[in-house]
Amino acid sequence: MNFLITPHADVGAVQFGMVRSVIHTLFVEAPEQFFRGDTEDTDYYLSHGLFVLYDAAEICVALEFTRPARVLLDGIALLELPKKEAVARFKADPNFEQDASGYTCYQLGIGAYYERPKQAETVIAFWGCARVRTEIPGRPLRVLEFSA
Repeated sequence: MNFLITPHADVGAVQFGMVRSVIHTLFVEAPEQFFRGDTEDTDYYLSHGLFVLYDAAEICVALEFTRPARVLLDGIALLELPKKEAVARFKADPNFEQDASGYTCYQLGIGAYYERPKQAETVIAFWGCARVRTEIPGRPLRVLEFSA
């Protein structure tokens, strides 16, 4: 399934700011619901490779993707984008962050985690005013704060 990112607004039919019950109506598949760490309320749609992250009021603040998802930003398939190309493309963001495992482009509300430099393991799209805790096995917990 293709997911088209509109920065800080939506990814396809899923809009940032939607409540969980409305997002559930967008998919036939029932999600697996769980908490990452102690506080990151998450729905996982396995067949879509989609994690929906909610705040305490069950409002969507971020969407994280893995395969089989196809995540597109301006026609670019982000999961297939090598890290070196992604960094070159998005580093114009004055708040751009990069480390050994990935990048965050605050200007576009996206980020990616890489286990290998040739393709991303996950891609995240986030709302401009989100506070997102990312915890990936084998990777330290990061708390990211965003403001529009």
